[in-house]
Amino acid sequence: MRIRFRRAGILFFATVFFFFIAVGIFVGVFQWRGRAIATVELDREYFFLVRECDTPTAGAVAGDSYLAGGAGYLLESENAVVLACYYKKTDAEFVMETMSAKGVETRVLTRKADNFSLHGKRAKEKSRIRDNATTVDSLAHILYDAANGLERSSLSQNAARTAVEGVVKSLSGLATGNGEGIYALWNVELRRAMRRGKEIAAGILFAKDLRYLQIQLCFDVLGISDYF
Repeated sequence: MRIRFRRAGILFFATVFFFFIAVGIFVGVFQWRGRAIATVELDREYFFLVRECDTPTAGAVAGDSYLAGGAGYLLESENAVVLACYYKKTDAEFVMETMSAKGVETRVLTRKADNFSLHGKRAKEKSRIRDNATTVDSLAHILYDAANGLERSSLSQNAARTAVEGVVKSLSGLATGNGEGIYALWNVELRRAMRRGKEIAAGILFAKDLRYLQIQLCFDVLGISDYF
């Protein structure tokens, strides 16, 4: 009986011992993960002027929108074609009302960049990732201003081309500075925008083409968390 009790006692204390070890490990891991979490805060909001379209007619609506002077950016997730992107809701609503008076129905699609978390080793990249988003947003603003300048004939072709080439150069520098690793997917997106910019700069510049690239960059900012 004494041997049985002794064995039971040893088993009991061993169970308690390993239980506390397991709890300690769990708490340690939890605390480590807590330290290795960073939140990327993005205070960006865009107002897209869009036309509704069904999937079968999406290509036609995009083409018609482009020929009419809009960007013609197909947004499949919304079954819509984006004509332009604005930074003030009042500007978007003004253009919407103007187009409605001409018989073209549009709506304003508001999108705001969400904050997102980085875990583990990615957490230390918080500042650089936020800087990437800020830079891409500023480049989109440059294209917006250049497009407006072309529309109002207050900006020459050469000046607009210089603006687009500057955007392409900045995107290239951003991707190069990022390196690969966790930035690999994001860099692919940056280079996609670069190629679009080079195509635009190679020919006659139209405001709608600059707006297309601006919209592309705005959606890149909105979806940057998907790349990390």
